[in-house]
Amino acid sequence: MRLKKILENVEIVKIINNKNINIKSITHISSDVIKDSMFICLKGENFDGNNYALEVVKNGAKCIVTENENIDTLNAVIVVVKDVRKAMSLIAKNYYYKCVDDMEVCCIVGTSGKTTTSHMLMQLLSKIDNNVGVIGTNGIYIGNIFQDNKFTTPDPLELHYIFYQMKMLGVKRVIMEVSAQAIYYQKITGIKFKYGVFTNISAEHLDFFKSMEDYVRCKMSFFKSENMKECVINIDDFYGMELAYKSNIPCVSVGIKNPANSFAVDIKSSLNGSIFTANILDEIYSVDCSFVGEFNIYNLLTAMTVAKMWGVSQEQITNVIKNMKAIPGRFNVYHKGDNLIAIDFAHTSDSIDKILHFVRCNTDAKIITLFGCVGYSDLEKRIAIAKSVDRSSDYLVITTDNRGDVSFDEIACDIEKGIFKCDYVKIEDRESAIKYAIDNLKNDDVLLILGKGAENFQKINGERIKYSDIEVVERYLKEKL
Repeated sequence: MRLKKILENVEIVKIINNKNINIKSITHISSDVIKDSMFICLKGENFDGNNYALEVVKNGAKCIVTENENIDTLNAVIVVVKDVRKAMSLIAKNYYYKCVDDMEVCCIVGTSGKTTTSHMLMQLLSKIDNNVGVIGTNGIYIGNIFQDNKFTTPDPLELHYIFYQMKMLGVKRVIMEVSAQAIYYQKITGIKFKYGVFTNISAEHLDFFKSMEDYVRCKMSFFKSENMKECVINIDDFYGMELAYKSNIPCVSVGIKNPANSFAVDIKSSLNGSIFTANILDEIYSVDCSFVGEFNIYNLLTAMTVAKMWGVSQEQITNVIKNMKAIPGRFNVYHKGDNLIAIDFAHTSDSIDKILHFVRCNTDAKIITLFGCVGYSDLEKRIAIAKSVDRSSDYLVITTDNRGDVSFDEIACDIEKGIFKCDYVKIEDRESAIKYAIDNLKNDDVLLILGKGAENFQKINGERIKYSDIEVVERYLKEKL
């Protein structure tokens, strides 16, 4: 593709050695540069793409995109831009023929509930379109095709290639999770969403944003008319109520505790599922589903609302909910005799509080909770998570959860600072920890395995090691039969 077309709508400061050259590939990774490629100089805490300019030109790059006006004049076209990350998103969109503009896209923003809501919505939309695209934590779905996904929201060059693939396969509707980091790094700049969904905000990623205020401001700043046409907001969330009040775009509210456009009443929830009456934009639904807990009722209300707005009929929504499949890694239930074992992605103090509170309110059994803390979390977060687990559990199994380059002993030591009442054991290997917990279940004990959900890897010492809680539990329970 010619450079002029690739740079459409990009805010350019100046171009050195300006030629409308043909670009054959685009990358921000120096080792991926090939002949006639464009190299985008990103800067991070521990790297600066500008330092690789000479190297990539020697390796065949014909164009450099940078914020650095003082970069050495090279035997290449130098495009100086005002904001290189914003430029990369627009460049990626242009390079992949602006395919995203030909699709209707719904983004889901929030600390918790993004994946569950997106998969619920995917199943509801299947009634009017069996070729729906989904991009999120659990992977990328293009109709019946599945791909792994390294990030909740992929980087722009990968993201727009995914949109390109989707369009080639006939996808017209896309649901995607949008993380706070994606907003901060402008990964989704240039995409006009049909619907924007806000689930909730609680403390997370403060290692990145440094303060709760910065984290909240980042998420809420995205809900503007330039980014989306309409929004659906959980107004029972403190920040959601503020967002609905301040938003300059048409807003549909969802709630249980506050008056809303879509709401639920007569809620009855147990470890086996939930029954309630829903009013979705003035249509009444009797809901009997397998999803548990108030948190999932919010997710389902939101998915039903967006589906209704997208044109799914009341009858179609009702029929799908009756047979709605479980979301991988979101309170997936197994049984060992009288014991219930549940795997869930809950990994923040808020989400852990909610799930443990729900389980505690629905059983008199002893609750054993298996969990860990990620390596990049700080001491404060580890203590908060430990306090949440300690508050409603009877026994704890502390284990590894994406510890990265941090030792298990260091993380476990921090966790211990938040434990005051529960007895516990520390087992570094997560598979061994799960087997230990299952082997030691008594009577009708409940085992909660928290933190990883459907993740199929462990991040340890710079490596992404294949691992799955779901596979471990299913395989070990078969062995125990």
